[in-house]
Amino acid sequence: MPSFRVETRITSPIDSVWALFDQNLLSKLSPPFPPVSINRFDGCQKGDLVQLEIKLGLFSLFWDSEITEDYQGADKIYFIDEGRRIPLGIKQWKHEHILEKINAEETMVIDQITYSTSSKFLDILLYPLLWGMIIYRKPLYKSLLTLR
Repeated sequence: MPSFRVETRITSPIDSVWALFDQNLLSKLSPPFPPVSINRFDGCQKGDLVQLEIKLGLFSLFWDSEITEDYQGADKIYFIDEGRRIPLGIKQWKHEHILEKINAEETMVIDQITYSTSSKFLDILLYPLLWGMIIYRKPLYKSLLTLR
């Protein structure tokens, strides 16, 4: 299965960063095109559901994920969302959202993505789109999560 990892260093304590992981942050992390609506956001704990609607003119694509695991410790916080209804021919989707304490004032935000489709060709074709969707978040994480 294809996978990739994107790391973003944030100048804020881990607890401050974690406090901002909510529906408001998710809405700000969505790329401007295509427009995305958050139809449901239960939270970031095991069993929570997130439902997104990707609007493409006259029709919409739906992306539903379930939080399948979460953990909160002093030096590491994470939750994992796995796709339940996923567009674009994606059969499996796993997104690990990881916060790691670097020191008292810095946190590493890590997005670890693993996905698969029904064909290697489609896996390769979707890679730049999915990678771009996550790399787009780096400057937003820095501006939205850094203490001022």
